[in-house]
Amino acid sequence: MIKTIILEDEKDAADALRAYLSQYSAEKGVAFDVRSYDNAVDLLEAYDASADVVFADIQMPLIDGMSAAKKIRDRDKSVLIVFVTNLAQYAIEGYEVGAFDFILKPVRRTSFFMKLDRIINELGHRRSDVMINLHTRDGIRRIAVSDILYAEVMNHDVVLHTSSGESIRMRTTLSGLAVELESHHFALCNACYLVNLRHVSGVDLDYVNVGGSKLRVSQSKRKAFMQAIARYAGGSE
Repeated sequence: MIKTIILEDEKDAADALRAYLSQYSAEKGVAFDVRSYDNAVDLLEAYDASADVVFADIQMPLIDGMSAAKKIRDRDKSVLIVFVTNLAQYAIEGYEVGAFDFILKPVRRTSFFMKLDRIINELGHRRSDVMINLHTRDGIRRIAVSDILYAEVMNHDVVLHTSSGESIRMRTTLSGLAVELESHHFALCNACYLVNLRHVSGVDLDYVNVGGSKLRVSQSKRKAFMQAIARYAGGSE
């Protein structure tokens, strides 16, 4: 069951999203528990951090969708936020709240189904999370793969940066760690950083945003790194 929230003040637009979700459910066998809100005030009052995905319009009365998303993100670090808007210029700001994706209005069935495929793929990765044992300077640590944002070479050690804010120092090489995590959706963006692809919220020619940190994408790694992101987003990894 995918717990889904629709934040949309236009009834026709909200009804269209619910209809597409119903059609997708019938075709793909995926169940959705859908709650709809026509204003962000009611949503924020009721939000209990249990949702899997929020589809949010940006132009809303009282509190706009972007402001609502920032408040949601303060309470819930894992929910997937997807903006449904005709305001493409908000894409950059959306990455500041870790937006998972954008859908331009008017929403078309084919493109929406493609977005849903990506959402289901991401949720599947998260729910099939695995634990691994890592040799750290303080002994063997057992950690969930999803908690690792990225690994960084630092003073001859490798430091793991985690979603909890903890940094874990390891005596290993980045290439060795890359081999160990190869089957868990990690990729090198340069010689100093190994990135957990599930935490990538934005990427351009020179930088990738991972858990709020901007990491340099080197020329030599760019092609392979972008291919890894494409495979992960498409569900082939």
